[in-house]
Amino acid sequence: MKNREKYILPALLFLVVFAIGALFQRYTAIIQGHNSLFLLTGDYFRETFAAPWPLSHLLESFFMQFYEIPMVGPLINALATTLIFLLFNFILQRIKIPFHNLIAVAGACVCWIFAAMATTPLLLYKMLLISSGVAPAALLLKKRDIRRAEVWEIAIVGVFIIMSALFISLSKEIRSVETTAKVRYATWRGDWNTVLENVTPQSAIDRPEMMPYAFLAMGFTGELGQRLFSYPIQKIEDFDMEGIQSIEGNFFNSLLNYYMGNYNEALHHIFQYSCHFPHGMTNFSLSQMIRYNNALGNYTMVRKYAQILSHNPRYSPSARKLLKRFEGAQDSIPPAGHLSSGARTTTNNPQYDLLQLSLAGINSPIAQERFLCYLMLQGDLQYFVEAFSIFQWDRIPRHYEEALLLAGVNPNKFGISIASQRLFNEISSAMAQMDMPAVDRMAKGTYWEYHFRKQKEGAFESGLEFDL
Repeated sequence: MKNREKYILPALLFLVVFAIGALFQRYTAIIQGHNSLFLLTGDYFRETFAAPWPLSHLLESFFMQFYEIPMVGPLINALATTLIFLLFNFILQRIKIPFHNLIAVAGACVCWIFAAMATTPLLLYKMLLISSGVAPAALLLKKRDIRRAEVWEIAIVGVFIIMSALFISLSKEIRSVETTAKVRYATWRGDWNTVLENVTPQSAIDRPEMMPYAFLAMGFTGELGQRLFSYPIQKIEDFDMEGIQSIEGNFFNSLLNYYMGNYNEALHHIFQYSCHFPHGMTNFSLSQMIRYNNALGNYTMVRKYAQILSHNPRYSPSARKLLKRFEGAQDSIPPAGHLSSGARTTTNNPQYDLLQLSLAGINSPIAQERFLCYLMLQGDLQYFVEAFSIFQWDRIPRHYEEALLLAGVNPNKFGISIASQRLFNEISSAMAQMDMPAVDRMAKGTYWEYHFRKQKEGAFESGLEFDL
């Protein structure tokens, strides 16, 4: 094979793997980087070598710390897959296996596919280490004359690579994981438009578990009271991830509480999140603990976690800057008379927790609107009217108008729009005539649709009757 020809196959494989990773698994790689941990400490190495496949995990963790940098993950995965192909090909050549190019690229692509479908690309690093260990032994064999690759052989290899790329790019599971990763990354960054672009009312039909991200985003874009019921929300539990003790649940609840100003609860959930991972912490959880403790004025804890991160090659420079910045900083002192025995605690009742936040002086627009939405979802319309009256409104969101009308308030006193009043009257007329198909059609995407359905299910009784 001529010098320039021997680079065709590895170059093709590298370019395709990188392109597919960049296009379809970019955010998956970033989240994998968040969930990894690599520290140059004795405890870290002892824990790693106490587990199966320690060298593979060590190699994977070292490279995955850089996955958080956009495009680095797909680049490293492409390099690893290409190296596996080259090592496989070298070994197969030495042991005189016919069609070694085809077999080697098939093996590399199989590794790539399984790694793309897994939680982490550990398989790539396992195969890289195994093939690297076998390759030196192959050197003991007599070198074989390398024949020139035929055009048909290169074509078949190309087809195999393209088929593998199509499998990964068309896999519903892989694309679902990528969407989740993109939404999680956007939520962490506060990129609310990206969240709403990826969690739409239509996509939520198939993936209702993603709706809490959209509702959090709409709290910041000012659309929560306007668009909440355009999503297929069936019950109050669809609004949040309360009580979900999974990686996803702890991740969401940590950020939700951070954005509402409840930093202690955000810390609690990031600790719970960390417990799901082998070392009890990750690059992401360490950085979030620094973030939350800084907001609380717990500078001793900021220095503690920054000191841990300083042992990570990727984050060491920023961690050392933090240590220098907070050197000697004194922790914030609780107000006089503050006793832990009288401190408010978080419960499993989000409405109650939001009230406690308000009483503690922790108020935010998104917390206020979430409280109103909980009252609507619970069917507590009398309390909704009372809570609604506390706040000032330049323009009443559509769903709040619907709840107010259902509660029987004077629409002129509250300034409810003519359009909402007209639709309410039309639905009232249709209900009086028992024209339920017309009611369902007109109430579609409104709070009324949700309320009527829950009443039929007997899920709540508000004590209110629909005024015909």
